[in-house]
Amino acid sequence: MANIIVVEDDPNFNRILSIYLSNHGHQVQSALSAQEAYDKMYNQLFDMILSDVMMPNIDGFEFTETVRKINPNIPILFVTAKDDIQSKQRGFSSGIDDYMVKPIDMGDCATTTSSRS
Repeated sequence: MANIIVVEDDPNFNRILSIYLSNHGHQVQSALSAQEAYDKMYNQLFDMILSDVMMPNIDGFEFTETVRKINPNIPILFVTAKDDIQSKQRGFSSGIDDYMVKPIDMGDCATTTSSRS
């Protein structure tokens, strides 16, 4: 079981990802901004970060660069709608480990989330 933080400013998508990961045996914390993620990361260790790119104030690129200065080994996965090659290159240059483009197929996630509404 991994301890994962989901950094996503869309509350609905954040909730879907968090529920999906929880239902698959992971401990999950959610953050609706990079600043909220920094605050949670200050008090808790995480095994992985799932982050959006397009967030207000501090975007995913800047967030990743800051995290990498503190923890160069934590896996960071971007889950974003930005599918252009420049964004992907910038993501990997900033220090992410992988890049998923929305929409993503989470199989039974829709039925899982509707049962908790």
